[in-house]
Amino acid sequence: MRVLIDSDPALNPPLQWWAGQAGTVPVHGTATLGMLPAADRLEWLIHPARVGLHALSLPRQTPAKLRALLPHALEDELLIPVETLHLAMKHAADGKLAARSVDRAWLQSWLDYFGTVQRPPQAAWALADLLPHGPDWLAVELNQGALLRSAAGEASWLDDAALIPAIAADAPLSHLELNALALQAGADVNLLQGEFAPRTSPRINWWSWRRAGALAGVSLALWLASDAVHWWQLRQSVNELRRSMRQSYAAAFPGEPVVDPALQLASKLRQTGAKASTLVARLQQLDGAGVAAGAISQISYQNDRLTLELTPAAADAVTARLNAAGEKFTREPVSGDRVRLQW
Repeated sequence: MRVLIDSDPALNPPLQWWAGQAGTVPVHGTATLGMLPAADRLEWLIHPARVGLHALSLPRQTPAKLRALLPHALEDELLIPVETLHLAMKHAADGKLAARSVDRAWLQSWLDYFGTVQRPPQAAWALADLLPHGPDWLAVELNQGALLRSAAGEASWLDDAALIPAIAADAPLSHLELNALALQAGADVNLLQGEFAPRTSPRINWWSWRRAGALAGVSLALWLASDAVHWWQLRQSVNELRRSMRQSYAAAFPGEPVVDPALQLASKLRQTGAKASTLVARLQQLDGAGVAAGAISQISYQNDRLTLELTPAAADAVTARLNAAGEKFTREPVSGDRVRLQW
C-alpha cells in the first residue's frame, strides 16, 4: 500500500491511499491514519511540492564519501540552509547522481505520526520519480496544482494547473490520472536513507506459522508429560526400594524403630567392629544398578558378605555393575525365577 504524504501531520489530515500490485490499477480511498487498511508493506509517496529533485555530476565515490560531499555540491543550488534538509541519493542510469531533498523536521514529524500506530513505512518515493518516460509532455493534476514532465524528462511542480498549456505550448501533451500513477514501479531514490532508514528486522507473518506452532506446542506438551511420567515412575521405584529396605531392617531387628535403615545398619556394624563402609558401598552399588524393590525377595548381610535373592533380569543388572567395579561375586540359581548373588 502507498500513501500520499503532504501538509502537516499535526492536523490529522485525511490520507489518500492505493493498494495492489505494482503496475496494476489499484484499489484506492481516503482515510485518517488510524483507519488505513492493513497491508504487508507500507510505502509513502511524497507530494511534489515537498521534494527537491537534483541531478549532479560527481565522481564515483563510496556512499559515505558521496553523502559527505552532497551538501556542499547542493549548497549553491538551494534557497534554504542545507542543514535543514534531509538528502537522499542514488546513481542514475546516465551516470549522474540523482539526489532528493526534503525538509528534515517535516519528514521526522510524519515518521513520528505513523509511529503512534506502529506503522512505519518501508520506503518513501518522490511522486515525480514514478512518472513514466516518453516523447510527449506529461501532466498529472493534484487538487489545484499539477506535476508536469517535459519531453526531456525534467519534472516540475505547478501550483496552478491552468499554467500547463502555456508552459507546454504546442508540444504534444498527455494527461495521466493520479490513480494510474500511484502504483507505478521504477521509483529511483528511496528517501528513507541514512538516519531515516527503516529498521532491517524481518517482518514475519506469524499467522502463516500457526499450524506449525500448534504442532510444536502439542509436541512439547507431550514430551513434558512423558518426562513427568518417567520421573514419577523412577520416584516410585526409589520409594519401593526404600520400603523394602525398611521391611528387611524391621525383620532383622524386630521391635526397633526404623528411621534410616542404611545408616542404622551401618551404626550397628560399627558397634560390632565391622566395617560399615563395606556394607554402605555395597548398598550403593545395589542402588546404582537401578533394581526395582519388587525384584528383590531376600537380602541379608553376614560375615562381611551381602546376599540377595532376586529375579534374573535384576541379577544381570547387578552383576554388570559389579563387573564394572571389579568386585568378586558368586551367582547361583535358586529356582526358575530367582537367582542368588553374594559378594
